[in-house]
Amino acid sequence: MQPVPDLAIAGQEATSDLFQPLHLLPLTMSSKFEKAVAYVQGLDKQGSGPDANTKLEFYKFYKQATVGDADPAKEPSRLQFIERAKWVAWNGIKGMSKQDAEENYVKQLVKYLKEKHPNEPILKELEG
Repeated sequence: MQPVPDLAIAGQEATSDLFQPLHLLPLTMSSKFEKAVAYVQGLDKQGSGPDANTKLEFYKFYKQATVGDADPAKEPSRLQFIERAKWVAWNGIKGMSKQDAEENYVKQLVKYLKEKHPNEPILKELEG
């Protein structure tokens, strides 16, 4: 049986973040992104959803973060106005990294909340 390693690492006390309650730890960008996505998906259900341009901003960053670059072979016809607008917005950020897309999605939600719902509790979480 091997001894249990000491929890103190390089001068840190054993009472580091390891023992902090999870709700007190700062959120990683991916965690912020996941929270932001869940919040945005619930906006339309509350009847207080963003306008079409703001929705396109959320859409393009979400698709870039979750899928990657838009596929030129799947470009919608000019007669498919809504699908084409979504594809064009997404294709406009071609080459953006997953991390940058997640960060921009969160920033877009923070901007939206500051303008429309400045007292939302999630705002502090996303800014922290």
